[in-house]
Amino acid sequence: MAKPQLTLVENTGSRHGDVVATSHDVSTRHTIQNVPLVDQLDLFDAPALPDLGVFVVAMDTVHGRTLQKAVLFHKPRSVIDLRYAARFDQYGSDRDTLFAYFKSVGSYYVLDSMPWHDLSVRDFMIEGGVQVPRAHHELIELNKGAVMFLVPKPQHANMLLVYLNRMLSAKAKTSWRIEQIG
Repeated sequence: MAKPQLTLVENTGSRHGDVVATSHDVSTRHTIQNVPLVDQLDLFDAPALPDLGVFVVAMDTVHGRTLQKAVLFHKPRSVIDLRYAARFDQYGSDRDTLFAYFKSVGSYYVLDSMPWHDLSVRDFMIEGGVQVPRAHHELIELNKGAVMFLVPKPQHANMLLVYLNRMLSAKAKTSWRIEQIG
């Protein structure tokens, strides 16, 4: 019978103090990646990081420490909150700490809510259906760096993943990668 082990974990943030930036692995659920087809890839080329990183976070199920690690690791230039009501009450985090993390990595936060209660998966799949606010500007026009989208629930994250994959497949001129953090 194996004995349980205790693991010590370093506390890297505080409620009222400065944020200490450390990077750890961040768990992801889904990953979609695309590289424009210019030439045939060399068999011995090292995998390069994509020019554009898109990260979707379902805020109802993400742990606050996981979100903080994702912000520190990916350093998004923009955080677009698509929730109808922007609450930051996850376990392991609070509004002040999370915004201190945004500030420490130079992220721009914007609330651009969507009426998720009126939308279905079908709305995101059809051409000319839902248009996600700011996504075209952030992902197509400013096509470098990392962008993080905050959505309410995991099913909303899946709907947004479908939309972003379709939009970037049709319009992106650089390599890109979409991940769901959670």
